[in-house]
Amino acid sequence: MTGLIEGFLGKRSDGKKSRTPAAWDRWQSITGFILACFILCHMVFTSTILLGKDAFNAVVGFAEAKFLFGEATWWITNVIAAVIFVVFVTHAFLAMRKFPANYRQYLMFRGHKDRMKHLDTTLWWFQFLTGFALFFAASAHIIDIIFGGHITADKSAAAFHKLEIFYFALLVFMVVHAGVGMYRLYVKWVSIDGANKHEMLAKRNKAKTVVFVIYGILAVIALIADFVWISH
Repeated sequence: MTGLIEGFLGKRSDGKKSRTPAAWDRWQSITGFILACFILCHMVFTSTILLGKDAFNAVVGFAEAKFLFGEATWWITNVIAAVIFVVFVTHAFLAMRKFPANYRQYLMFRGHKDRMKHLDTTLWWFQFLTGFALFFAASAHIIDIIFGGHITADKSAAAFHKLEIFYFALLVFMVVHAGVGMYRLYVKWVSIDGANKHEMLAKRNKAKTVVFVIYGILAVIALIADFVWISH
């Protein structure tokens, strides 16, 4: 309980500055990085339907280590999904520390954002909104994978037919949140110092462009794949 209080107040019981918030920031970054990388892999994985159902099923089989253990290991992907869910929930609760605590704080931050017209602040705003949506949407999707049994192309296609709007929205939320998150991780943990402000901003903009191009290209491919899923 003491550590929890320190994390929110930023001070220990003796009044000295606590290191707990910094530790929580570090774990938030680590879990966020894991999830952002997973989203990249997930978009590549679902996009294999562009090569046909056999290609998708082959990738699933590889993830399930069928080449080593045979058909009896389909549950491996469910276990992977469970691990990702633990990382996801951990990241969500760590991130909630920085969310507006009530409606008044929400209005104050929105007014601050509108007055500043600062791109990075606006990006954080989008990350906040998509993070809130993902807490519910991604949780539902991951839980469905955990308890959904064996993953196959036909089963996935049937799910797309039933929830196509949900999957389109989930893709947008994931790409925006992960893209902004990876950029903010770079700014937070990687040195972007320059000889002057112009050089520093140039480095930051370059990092932003690289991250958004990577996620953007994979998102477009994944979006095309979503339409292919619906057509099956």
